[in-house]
Amino acid sequence: MSKKLNFSISLNFENERKFLDHWEAKYSYKLESSYDSNIGQPLTSERIDILYEWKNGGNLSAKKRQSVSANYPTNPPSNLQNRYLREKQSGGAIWNIFYLHILDSSQWPIFDQHAYRSMKYLTEGKITEIPSKKSKVYESYLDEYIPFLNNFEETDKRRIDKALFSFGRFLKILNKYK
Repeated sequence: MSKKLNFSISLNFENERKFLDHWEAKYSYKLESSYDSNIGQPLTSERIDILYEWKNGGNLSAKKRQSVSANYPTNPPSNLQNRYLREKQSGGAIWNIFYLHILDSSQWPIFDQHAYRSMKYLTEGKITEIPSKKSKVYESYLDEYIPFLNNFEETDKRRIDKALFSFGRFLKILNKYK
């Protein structure tokens, strides 16, 4: 008698804790110590550069380094949302959001393609890519992502970020094989 084979992939977890335990354990990032030793510390130009290299996944090109220098000062402007969460302002959406995270990681979570993909899968059950339009990225961050994170019982936002990053990377690979 032949066994029936199961060719489906299940992404179900019993609860939030098990999801976070599983996906946080899969987190690996070569420059993690750059983030850990610089986030939440007094801002210096060097520290900002190091954190953007972490975000970039390695050394910044001359053009990117110039953008960091021009857009992300050690003395931020007073109206952060108006400067860093508006479509018409300079700087890329993800890098502008990251600057807010550098300034106050408890108020402004990290946001990127992997976090977005994870959020959409967990809320809608489908793999969706981050919008390309800057205004849509900001809208999703403020109206969807921050409320989504606030629904987690887990209070360690970095733990959630690591799990969502890992899960989002997995979904990106999985999507190639759908």
